[in-house]
Amino acid sequence: MQSLVIYLLTISNDVLYIEINGLKPVKIIGRYKGALDEIAIWECERTGDRLYREGEIFQSQSSATGESRLPYVKMMEGFLNDAKSVLVLGCGGGNLATMLTRSGKDVIVVDCNPISFDLAREFFGMPKGIPCVIDDFQRYLTAERRHFDGIAVDVGGPGFCYEEQFSPATCRSIVNRLNSDGRVILNMLAGSDCDAAPDKIGRDLSADRLSVWIFDQPSLSNRNVLIAGLSKTRRTANKQQISSLRRTDGERWTLRRPRHPSHADRPITINIHGATNRPRHREN
Repeated sequence: MQSLVIYLLTISNDVLYIEINGLKPVKIIGRYKGALDEIAIWECERTGDRLYREGEIFQSQSSATGESRLPYVKMMEGFLNDAKSVLVLGCGGGNLATMLTRSGKDVIVVDCNPISFDLAREFFGMPKGIPCVIDDFQRYLTAERRHFDGIAVDVGGPGFCYEEQFSPATCRSIVNRLNSDGRVILNMLAGSDCDAAPDKIGRDLSADRLSVWIFDQPSLSNRNVLIAGLSKTRRTANKQQISSLRRTDGERWTLRRPRHPSHADRPITINIHGATNRPRHREN
């Protein structure tokens, strides 16, 4: 999930002449009734890239064959490169699950919205053989007894409060589903620099077995933040892994450890609709 800037220019039949992260024009190739809101699948006429929009939320942007165009998804894939078994919480267009499966990993995807699985297969190339579980991610974590080499978390939506959803108990459930040297990476949206949720979730994930780093984009509103956790038993390997991950898209991310709370920290509920931030790029 990512907050994107949309500039509406004009509409003609099913072609929307807009700019979304540089893509234009974009036409609608499918409309569906989702569990939470209307779902539209859009395709860029020039590149063939596809976008999955649910209500006001863009869940995915990828090629028609499922290769994600979003930097944070590529970073999540790179972070899980050494994992053989991966649990993916949150489907959307299924891009991360697709990319991990094509690299030879055993993947299970969990999402509470069953139509996401169908759309991921039909429009985004997600292999039909990937096991898909219809369930709330918190309930699934509590009931599941298997362990995984890696866990990727990318859930959320309008009115979603990460600090409430990822309570200390939920963070413990995530860590408990990891093998002894397993790793976890979580994507979330931070409302502002005052949003305390990334640091709180990072501290809760690191409470027992994990060393945790936060990849942030300071000064941007409604921005993607990655929380990465690795086993504390592999300190030297951890530093190399985090250094490699930072180089994946180093120009827009800063790296830090979870901070301790201050009097200014407060939970923030993300409202993606109307977000105006654009990813920063260096001038060549």
